Amino acid sequence: MRQSNYSKLTVTDLHDLFLEAAQTERFLPAPFRKQKMSSWPEYVQSWSAYGWSNEQVVRIQPTSEQIDRLDNAIDLGLLLSKEDRQIIWAAAHSAVGRERGPKWVYLSKLLGKSRHSVKAEYQAALVRLTWAIDPRRPQNLQMRAGKFG
Repeated sequence: MRQSNYSKLTVTDLHDLFLEAAQTERFLPAPFRKQKMSSWPEYVQSWSAYGWSNEQVVRIQPTSEQIDRLDNAIDLGLLLSKEDRQIIWAAAHSAVGRERGPKWVYLSKLLGKSRHSVKAEYQAALVRLTWAIDPRRPQNLQMRAGKFG
């Protein structure tokens, strides 16, 4: 996505973009290899499978399009203040692998606020990002209430 296409993003599109970026970050390899830190071999977790398994650990790798969208999300995040970036990325990472969206209760305990105010601040941060992308955008954006979990 190029800089000119950013202005067409809605709050819902930004929400989906950051959730996908957090998922893509989980697929990336670790910054350092853990081979030298542990000498215990991987083993199958079933009693009937000892010594009789040829299974390999499957590592899902992100596609180049997912990495491009991750880069776009990082670029867009840099347009925001530090507090807005922290709440957006924390919500996105807490929603990875969940059908119900971000863990608002966990985030509220982490930030020392109520879950309602954390969710409201998250939505406000996304709205501020849409305004930072395109200042001429009308400020009466409509958001689907159920989309944010």
